[in-house]
Amino acid sequence: MSEYSEPPSEGDGRRTGWAELPAGGTVKLASPAARFGARMFDLFVLFVINSVFWLASVNWDEISDQVQEDTPDFSGIAPGAWVWWVLVLIWFFYEAGSVALWGRTLGKRIAGIRVVNAQNGAIPGWGKAIGRWAVSGIPAAQPFIWLIGALWFILCKVSLTWDRVYQGWHDKAAGTLVIKV
Repeated sequence: MSEYSEPPSEGDGRRTGWAELPAGGTVKLASPAARFGARMFDLFVLFVINSVFWLASVNWDEISDQVQEDTPDFSGIAPGAWVWWVLVLIWFFYEAGSVALWGRTLGKRIAGIRVVNAQNGAIPGWGKAIGRWAVSGIPAAQPFIWLIGALWFILCKVSLTWDRVYQGWHDKAAGTLVIKV
C-alpha cells in the first residue's frame, strides 16, 4: 500500500483524484487518460527525433551503389549498434532530463500535468527523475531482450490504473506523483 494517502472520500471509499503529501498539502492527481495522452505524444516526439538521427547515420553512398547493381544486397548497410545506444541516450535525456529540470516533458506540458516529489510536491530533481526513468527504461532499452523490456515498460505505465493515487511502479520506486497543473 502506498504511504501517500488521499483525503477521505465521501461515502463509498472510491478514489477522489486527490492526494495528501506527507509534508503537508493536497494535490490533484493527473488522470490515467491525461498521462496516456502525454505518453503517446512523447513517444511520437521521440519517434521523430530518433528517425531523423537514424536516417542521418545510414551510409547513403553504399545504398546508392547497391541500387545501381542488378541484384542489390541491402544487408549490412543499416547503422551500427552504437546508434541504438545513442537513441537510448536521447530518450534518457528527453525523459529524465525534462522531468529533473521542469517536472514534465513536452507531452506532459501539453496535457497540463507534472511529475512531483511525492513527499513535498517539488520538482523531483535528478535522482528521482533518473530512478523513475530507470525502472521502466533500462529493461526496455536492452536490445537483446527488447520484447520482455517492452512488456515491462507497458506494465510499469499501466500499473498506475490499479493504484489508489495513480502511481505506476516507476513512480513508486522513485517516490513521485503525477499531478494536474
